[in-house]
Amino acid sequence: MDPVTGLLILALIIIAIVIGVAITVGVLVSRGVLGLVKISKPKIESAKRNALKVRAESSTGPVAAILKQRVALSESLEATRRSLTVAQSTGQYTGNLDSIFATLAQAGAVVEHQLLVAQQEPDPAVQALYTKTLGVQVDQITQTAAGIRNALASAAAPAGTADLKDLTRTLEIEAAMLQNWSKTYTELGGE
Repeated sequence: MDPVTGLLILALIIIAIVIGVAITVGVLVSRGVLGLVKISKPKIESAKRNALKVRAESSTGPVAAILKQRVALSESLEATRRSLTVAQSTGQYTGNLDSIFATLAQAGAVVEHQLLVAQQEPDPAVQALYTKTLGVQVDQITQTAAGIRNALASAAAPAGTADLKDLTRTLEIEAAMLQNWSKTYTELGGE
């Protein structure tokens, strides 16, 4: 093999190694960045919610009412989302509550947008009208969200007292049988 061919093969090997390392580093960095985004997203959302709560408590007039409605809407939908996620992760039957919640979340997004428009309205009288009109919708959404959580809780109801009484009675019978068995075999072993 002549020196030019050897140099060319060596150059190709070096290029392949550099490309392999670059791809590996790129994949590791992108996964790391995506992991950081996944980890930090809930914290960012929590910080935004807390800032909104503080602004709602420190504001006055119709703006405070609008901000409180935004907080109530956000907390209610978030609590319902978490409840559904937990129920699904534990294998609890949720029926079509997912689709109901998806529709409710869409309605919540529309009302949230309207509340943002109301919050930016310069006229306090118009803001007060927004507050009254949108307050009814916020109440409906939060009540429906609470209804979903209540439905999940009632679906996870414990066994009835009749079932527990049967189980207790069966357990007592088994314990008595084991006690008799132990007594019988102890006596047989002593003879």
